[in-house]
Amino acid sequence: MHSQQYLLRQCPCCRSNIKADAQVFSEKRAEDLSYEELTPYWNGFFKDKIFFSYKACEKCQLLYAPIFYNGNQLEALYAQMPPNMDVVPLSALENTQRSYFDHLKHSAKLTGGFIEVGPDIGLFTQHCVKEGNFDHFWLFEPNLAVHSALKVRMKNSQLSIVDSMFGFSQVPDESVNVAVMIQVLDHLLDPVATLVELRQKLQPGAKLLLVTHNEQSLLRKVVGTKWPAFCLQHPQIYNPKTITKLLNSAGYEVTSISRSKNYFEFGFLFKHLLWVIGIRLQKTPNLFNFTIGLKLGNIITIATPR
Repeated sequence: MHSQQYLLRQCPCCRSNIKADAQVFSEKRAEDLSYEELTPYWNGFFKDKIFFSYKACEKCQLLYAPIFYNGNQLEALYAQMPPNMDVVPLSALENTQRSYFDHLKHSAKLTGGFIEVGPDIGLFTQHCVKEGNFDHFWLFEPNLAVHSALKVRMKNSQLSIVDSMFGFSQVPDESVNVAVMIQVLDHLLDPVATLVELRQKLQPGAKLLLVTHNEQSLLRKVVGTKWPAFCLQHPQIYNPKTITKLLNSAGYEVTSISRSKNYFEFGFLFKHLLWVIGIRLQKTPNLFNFTIGLKLGNIITIATPR
């Protein structure tokens, strides 16, 4: 049984154990392959669709994978993962991050301390530097290759870059007014533990901004198991109800949830649409290389510590 190589998980939200059959699974299931056999499938959107089977928790309904990579395996896999810019054009990423920031600035005071987990090259954080009045930036980014670009975007701000995704011990308690996790919570093996530790660093009334995939989105329902968020990188996937339950269990109150706008190069969307119906296209015409903003399969959540 290859599943013995992997981590056996309880529900990361309510700690229940699941005995039900898999509800979302790929034709070839990840848990049926060895770690070595599975590794070539880790990178890339247009390879054969293989992921760990998901089940909905009987108690809280969170959709999660009871069998998944363990922490050491994930560390090794993420270490060799290319940056997002290898797949999505920089202009589309910049527009998407700008839309996230616009949501934040209408929801929070841009003062005090700031935390971002997984800022990459700082496409979101640069707006906080330009338009905010934060007194210190705490950026948790394990990819050493992007640190120099991150520093350039941060200019002369009061800055601390931590080369890990977790462990907020360097941040003073109750010193942070804004915390941000963009497409991070979907990747965490124990999201509640991370959110509980983070909460200790937040001031009363602070705002936490999360961007996550929505497994009840129209896009997911249309494309089924070929939805891009069903992948080897996601041990669980949320919807508005389950992310609310998860945040409540970690000591937060949700103040708003809405669909987020993401920007894409049309050629990328067209190529992926063809891939969903079984047509593999290596290159799209140049006339498709324009950017559009759509509200597809993601949600943006604002929460505050209780």
